[in-house]
Amino acid sequence: MGRREIIKSFLPALFFTMVLFLSGVAIPLVGFLLIPLVPQPALALGLKQGKGYGVALLLIVTLVLFFVSGKELALGFSLLALLAVLLTLSFGRGWSIESVVVGTAAGMLAAAFGFLWYFFGSLSALQLVLRAALRENLEISLKVYEQVGFSGEGLEALRERAPQIIDMVLQMMPALAFAGFVAAILINLFFLYRRFPDHSSFFAASGDIREWKAPEPLIWGFILSGFFLFFPAGEVVKALALNVFLVTAVFYFLQGLAIVAYYFHRKNIPYFLRSLAYVLIVFEQLFTLFVVGLGLFDLWGDFRRLNKKDLNPSQVS
Repeated sequence: MGRREIIKSFLPALFFTMVLFLSGVAIPLVGFLLIPLVPQPALALGLKQGKGYGVALLLIVTLVLFFVSGKELALGFSLLALLAVLLTLSFGRGWSIESVVVGTAAGMLAAAFGFLWYFFGSLSALQLVLRAALRENLEISLKVYEQVGFSGEGLEALRERAPQIIDMVLQMMPALAFAGFVAAILINLFFLYRRFPDHSSFFAASGDIREWKAPEPLIWGFILSGFFLFFPAGEVVKALALNVFLVTAVFYFLQGLAIVAYYFHRKNIPYFLRSLAYVLIVFEQLFTLFVVGLGLFDLWGDFRRLNKKDLNPSQVS
C-alpha cells in the first residue's frame, strides 16, 4: 500500500481520536459517553494498516496532549491508549473472549493504580482525595434532587448516611473500575465486530457471542465471596470479598445479557424494542438484577439449551 493511502487513513484517525477525547473531557454530563470510543480509530487503523501505525497514532496524541494540555490529560489518555495496545496484542492469539476482556481490564486496572500512586504517593492520600471528590459529587446530586422536588425527609436521610455511602463506594472502587474497563473493552470489541466481521475469529476464538457463558468454576468465587460478606471477619477481608462478589456478578450480568440477545435474535425482535430493553437493563436496577440472576441460574437452567447441542440423539432423547 502506498504512502499516500497510509496518510489518508492516518490523518483522519488522528483527528477523530483527538476530537473524541477532547469532546469527552470538555462536554458536561454526556461527554463521558464518548470516552469509551476514543481507542476505536487507532484500533481500526491498526487492523487496516498494521499494528505499528495504530501504536504510532496513540504515541503522537499522547505527546501532543502532554505538551499542549499538561500531564494530567496525557496520563488520562494514555490509559485509553493502553486499552487499544493491550487489545491489539491479544488479537490473533486464539484467546477466548473472556481471556481477551479480563486480560485487558486487569492490565488497565494495574496501570490506573500505578498512575494514581504516582500522583498521590500513598494509599491514604489517594483515599482522602477520592473521599473529598465523592462527598462533593454527592452534595451536587442532592442539590439536583432537591431542585427536582424530592421529599426533604428522604434527602435529609441521605445526607445523614453520606459517610457510610462514601465508605461503601470507596470499598467497591476496584470492582467499579474493573467493571468500567470491561464495559469500555466490550464497546470497542462490539464496534470492531461490526466494522470488520471477517476478522471475528482474529479478535477472539469464540463462536456466536450470544451463546457465551461464564466459566463454571466462577460460581465458587461468587458463593464464597458472598459467604464472607456475612461472615464475621476483618474489614480487609470484607472489602476483598465485596470486590470479588461484584466482579463475578459482572460476568453473570454479561451471561444474562447474552441470553437476552440470544432470544431477541431467535424471535426476530425489532431493533427499536431491543434498544429500549437494553436501556432499561442498564439504567433500571430491577432489570439489571434480573439479568444477573438470569446469567447465574443459567448454570443449572441452561436456558438456551446449549448443553443439548453437544449430545448425540440418544442422549437428547
